[in-house]
Amino acid sequence: MEAYPFQYTEHNLPLVLLSGFGEHESSGGASQLPRQESGARIITESSECENGRLLQEFLALDGSDRAWNAASLPGPSGTIRYRMKTIGRSYTLPARKAAPLPQPATDGGGSPPPRNKELHSPLSPLSPGSPVFPDGVMTPLWFSKHQEQVPAIFLAFFNLNAGEGATQDEQIKSDINATRNALSRSGFKTRFAAVLISDSSILHAPELEDRLASIRRATTLDPKTGLFFVPPMSSQAEIATYVQTLMAALQPLCVEYYRDLTKHARRKKARGGPPPQVNSPVGGASQSTSTSGWNVRYEIKQAVFAEFRQEMDVAERHYSAAIEELFSSEGGVLETTHSWSPRFNEARLLCDAAAMRVIRCQLWHGQTTGAAQSWTNYKLRMRDLIDRRGKGSETYSWEAWEARWAQAMSQLIQMADVPALRRAEADEPIQQVYSMPERPIDRLPPFNFLHHSGYWLRLTARGIRARWERAIAIPEEDRIPPGQSPASMVASRSKNYDSYLALDPHEEMPLAGEPAYDHANELGKACIQAAEEFEARRQMRMSEQTRLDLADDLVRSGRHSDALKVLTRLWEESTWREDEWLTPFRSLLQLLSECARKQQTPENARLIPALTWELLSVAPVDMPESVLDIGQCLDTWDLEQDIELNISDKNRLSPISISFAWKDLESHVGEPMECQLILAYETSKASKPVKISNLEFMVGGKIVRIRHEANSGPQEFVEVPQPKELDDGSLETTADLTFQPSQRKILNLFLNLREAQVLSISEAKLLIEASKFKLTHQFDQDAIQPSPRWYVKKSGEVKSVQLAHMDAKSINVLPKPPKMQVHIHGLRKQYFTDEQVRLSVELVNEETEAVHATIAPKVIGQAGETTTFKWADADDEEPVRTFTDMDADATQTADLTIQGPPEAVSFTLTLDLRYTLLSDPSTPLAKTVSVELPFVMPFDAKFTFIPRLHQEEWPSYFNARTINGSQELAVGIPQQWKLGAQIISLVNDNLTVERAELVLHSVQGDATCSIPNPSTTSQQPLPANNSITPTFALTTTKHSLDDRRPSYLDLSLHVAWSQPSSPSTTSKTTIPIPRLTIPTSEPRVLCTTNPQDTVPSSSTLALTYHLENPSTHFLTFALTMEASSEYAFSGPKYRTLSIAPLSRHRVDYNLFLHEDFDGEREREGKEGVWKNVNLQVVDSYYQKNLRVHPGGERVRVDSGTREVQVRFGG
Repeated sequence: MEAYPFQYTEHNLPLVLLSGFGEHESSGGASQLPRQESGARIITESSECENGRLLQEFLALDGSDRAWNAASLPGPSGTIRYRMKTIGRSYTLPARKAAPLPQPATDGGGSPPPRNKELHSPLSPLSPGSPVFPDGVMTPLWFSKHQEQVPAIFLAFFNLNAGEGATQDEQIKSDINATRNALSRSGFKTRFAAVLISDSSILHAPELEDRLASIRRATTLDPKTGLFFVPPMSSQAEIATYVQTLMAALQPLCVEYYRDLTKHARRKKARGGPPPQVNSPVGGASQSTSTSGWNVRYEIKQAVFAEFRQEMDVAERHYSAAIEELFSSEGGVLETTHSWSPRFNEARLLCDAAAMRVIRCQLWHGQTTGAAQSWTNYKLRMRDLIDRRGKGSETYSWEAWEARWAQAMSQLIQMADVPALRRAEADEPIQQVYSMPERPIDRLPPFNFLHHSGYWLRLTARGIRARWERAIAIPEEDRIPPGQSPASMVASRSKNYDSYLALDPHEEMPLAGEPAYDHANELGKACIQAAEEFEARRQMRMSEQTRLDLADDLVRSGRHSDALKVLTRLWEESTWREDEWLTPFRSLLQLLSECARKQQTPENARLIPALTWELLSVAPVDMPESVLDIGQCLDTWDLEQDIELNISDKNRLSPISISFAWKDLESHVGEPMECQLILAYETSKASKPVKISNLEFMVGGKIVRIRHEANSGPQEFVEVPQPKELDDGSLETTADLTFQPSQRKILNLFLNLREAQVLSISEAKLLIEASKFKLTHQFDQDAIQPSPRWYVKKSGEVKSVQLAHMDAKSINVLPKPPKMQVHIHGLRKQYFTDEQVRLSVELVNEETEAVHATIAPKVIGQAGETTTFKWADADDEEPVRTFTDMDADATQTADLTIQGPPEAVSFTLTLDLRYTLLSDPSTPLAKTVSVELPFVMPFDAKFTFIPRLHQEEWPSYFNARTINGSQELAVGIPQQWKLGAQIISLVNDNLTVERAELVLHSVQGDATCSIPNPSTTSQQPLPANNSITPTFALTTTKHSLDDRRPSYLDLSLHVAWSQPSSPSTTSKTTIPIPRLTIPTSEPRVLCTTNPQDTVPSSSTLALTYHLENPSTHFLTFALTMEASSEYAFSGPKYRTLSIAPLSRHRVDYNLFLHEDFDGEREREGKEGVWKNVNLQVVDSYYQKNLRVHPGGERVRVDSGTREVQVRFGG
């Protein structure tokens, strides 16, 4: 858009003059208008304001440099944007009316001529001094007048200090009234507002309120929209909010100002044409502006005023109407104006500007499809007009216009900042290259979608290229300057060539020796900008093609140095190489090679071998043979020193491809491994042979080097000699590495590798040594392809077979198979917890020579748990056992002890044997043996916990003997318990239980526990699946009588046992016992019997019920003895018993059997006769039955009925 007047293309924003801050920029538009004496001048005497932060916020609302869309402009949404301009204390407005024409002098007898009293704007076609007088339409000066000179709002700033008095107030009143009078005198309807900046707030200086009221009364300003007070503000955000609020209050005045101008323009347009100029100095109305031009003028004005109001839909409608009026076949300006007239080019400029503004309005509203269609339709419409009315569209000027039209579209898109066409961010995976249509249901051709600016810049480059070609085709006679050509030739030239936005033929393409238009520079700018836009949206191929086309044009024009810069970068970063787009990449290499050979510099000399190497890979057939000879590509160059180049397959192509294959999938250390390296020289037959001086490849960290050694003739299958190991550890051999075009060579060789791992070829290097350079091409692992076939040579022919394994590039090198044997003796199907396992480990050396061996055991469970182990004859716990100098066929044994875990779990015993032969200590051999060791529990246990009667007397309030010692009273009441254990054997073999010990771990609840006999030491046999029942007595005592809380016992049972097979080895198994709860505050009833020797006969039994009250309350119980048909009893049938706190009471009964005891005992067994005895004990207060517990021997509880049973006899 630089070719157009900037007033035609800039975005119009309402002009706001900021008076009182000093002049910070020049008023450029004022000097372009003629100065008139009637122009109003504004002069004020107040001092300048120094509030820079306030001025900064006003200037921040300037939208001149922002994108042309509503979203990107500064300020809150819903507000219009402004063109902020700072001025001093004086300003001159342009004249609203042109000065009247001077009157000629009159004779004495004649009357003076009539004077035209109606004056018009200095820029009107009706004013003789106007640039468009008498038949013009519009001038850019009118746009500059409203954008740069005539403000919509005149905002005056004054200081209102608290320390100053009436003098400052009177000066403010005078300046405000003077400014308003000057604005009124100018004839413009500019709105005025005053801003008073104070150094103190009204709260701190109340007199300011009276001064403000006085100023308002004297100036008659509206306090809401005409007079503003700015108190001191601390934060910048507060100032910004105030400024936005102030401008929001002035926005309706600004819109109203441009609406008034729109109404005036509408009234002028409604006249239907310009008024007749009878007294015009140039004649009548035949030379005045046409009706069509008049309508166009005021349609443009209404559109611009709508754009000032930022009503873009209204502006678009008026611009479109102006374009239709210009193209109208019924008297349109472009249809009625001669093409040779300057007014025709002026009309074209205005029409182009209106079309660009239509597109800008559509982009403002997001109508991207409409903008693309408007651009295309206007171009076709203008082509048709030029073909009919102008010099035709086959001229260089038309191509120049097409280029500028496409460039204008790209700039409009960039300035509009369309969201869908923005440049891609780094984290965006996909970038859209065109904007989707507003209505998805529309079926449109692709070019009607608005693409990003790179496509339009590409069209610009195409237009510049076409302009260049047409300029070159200009005949020499038309290139002669007009001063040196005959008049007839100049007249003919004016009929054939159009100079609209272009140069004349003699300036476009002058004769040799004269400066010409730089088409190449313009083409380079357009192509580079287009390429950058494509790159920003990840369209790398479009970018590369654009750069290649530019380089081609530069080469054809002889600018090889410029083309070399473009091509070098493109060659370094090209994606065609990786994507295998060989056709454009071949053109790139040819152009770059041609440019490099034009200037034989050292920098270009480094390009030639690499370019030749890549040219061989794309096989160009249309280049001379000398270019395709890699060995002699620099023979004609004069170089001071040789060149060394290192390239890789990641950034350069290679004409030689490499494939690799191992013959076998697996091998062992020390065995020769056969492999094949297949090299193919894939180039055209016009190329020269290439000689590889050195070939290197790496396998498992070891370098294998093949040097060139010529032989009698070319061979396809080459048996490479066995490589020799050098001092640095690499392997080296020789082979013939000369390749003819399209030749393949199969290098068959054997490698001896000593590392046990998966080996594959990791990289390869080709070295080419010529007379003036060395070139090394490196292939990484991915560039070396696996060969699917294995080649063999039979009867002079090379044949191939399919390999059985898929990954031919890798081979699994296994360690040398070990021959030492590991035997474990003493294994069982299962082991028991806490058992100490002893295993015998035997090593047998079946190697043919002595070895040095180490064996390391590991014992790991299924969940990763471990247990302790050690070698039996070792003093420390070092797990590794070393066997030195074991001769062939020798045997050594060591015992390994493993401590069984306390819980049932399965362990895996792994013996890791590593050894080396004394003759080859660098090759380690290994063998691993694993066995399962399941550990199970040898016992299962059941426990019973029942109370027993403690024989000591309880303290009594009625017995002085029991309360003599106060210290004893402080200790709790002892309680006795019986813990019974049933130990069941889970072992299939017979065991011997040597000892069962009850272990007390902890007592919780402020109590003590004593175990009189915690251990049983009898040697008791325990057959398989049988059980033993040891019992233990426990006595618990609380620390205090006042402690009513229960206590808890944590116990475990330790069982020491041995097996008959190893009676000397004792194992100890820990059986956990569930936590036992000891209640202390609950009453209980215990039943005991007297010893048998104290009763007169076996049919008589004496029972004693002990009622214990460990609480601190008096308790009353009701006792009821149920009668039975099996025996008679003596004692209370029913009794009520009150028990004092912390006391125990006993109730005695005697039982007599009805039947013969001896006969019944013979029927039931020798242990005696068990009878049910039911004594009900009920708490009288809570009405709860107390359960009767066995308190000693000969008393039990029936497991089925839960009734108390006692035994007679036995």
